[in-house]
Amino acid sequence: MEQLQRPAPFDNVPLFVQFFTLLGLFFVSLVGSILLGLWLASTITGTTAEQLSGVGYLDKPNVVMGLKIFQVVTAFGVFIVPALVFSLLASRSRLNYLHINRVGNLSVLLLGGLLMLCAIPLINYMGELNSHMQLPAFMQDIQSWMRSKEDDAEAMTNAFMKHQSLKGFLFNLFMIGLLAAVAEELFFRATLQQLVIKATGNIHAGVWLTGILFSAIHLEFFGFFPRMLMGVYLGYLFVWSKSIWVPIFAHFINNATVVFLMYLEERNLLPKKFDEVGTNNAQIGYVIVSTVVVGVLMMLIYRIEHKKKEIPLE
Repeated sequence: MEQLQRPAPFDNVPLFVQFFTLLGLFFVSLVGSILLGLWLASTITGTTAEQLSGVGYLDKPNVVMGLKIFQVVTAFGVFIVPALVFSLLASRSRLNYLHINRVGNLSVLLLGGLLMLCAIPLINYMGELNSHMQLPAFMQDIQSWMRSKEDDAEAMTNAFMKHQSLKGFLFNLFMIGLLAAVAEELFFRATLQQLVIKATGNIHAGVWLTGILFSAIHLEFFGFFPRMLMGVYLGYLFVWSKSIWVPIFAHFINNATVVFLMYLEERNLLPKKFDEVGTNNAQIGYVIVSTVVVGVLMMLIYRIEHKKKEIPLE
């Protein structure tokens, strides 16, 4: 007689309990990974917590290396660990729950990555518009604080990209491109989005709410809307393909392109600020073309994944 599979711990647990469990796992992992990251970075590079927490020491190579170690530890701890632990509670088939065991349609995988490249002018234009948004007068202090934090984050990213050797370039591809893509997609799409969709009972509400949370957790108000829409796009890729590797690949292409373009720019193989195409009104043509191509590619991806359902164009 075939043995029945034991139920998962969360099979009969209310969704709000599951949500707060995931939230608790996130915050515990956040604190733990920050402490571990600071300790490892300080031990390996000889830096102090004060140096790692400010931008006044970014001209020191050991501080930059310490920050890279910190980034790797926190990316793994804050996002991957909670997603993996939660999957142990949510399902007896962990790989299936996280949609890791399905590569997905190769054409969709490639088109998803191509769309991220074609969307660069549109994303840049939206980012430029977002950067000029103003909060109400009574929130100006908050706005100034957010602006300073985003400037600090940009300074740190520039320090990572500055004077990249081939070894440094490959490490940045791993840290900023691959690790960030895997970590964030496992947490936001494979874990959080599935919970939100179940809670709302609506795929679109789940995708958009997760996209909002995805952008909000980065704490970058002046880049909120482009990142939110990118999160929504990645969310639909996950829903349509039923494979976490499709949004991971698209996310990787987005991040890796920034690293690659800055690497080429620093070696004068591309014009300076080439990666900022679409940020001024003189380049509005690129933005229009980018928008049209993005729309066409999204429709094509949707049709490929639903070709057996004969979904009409309208």
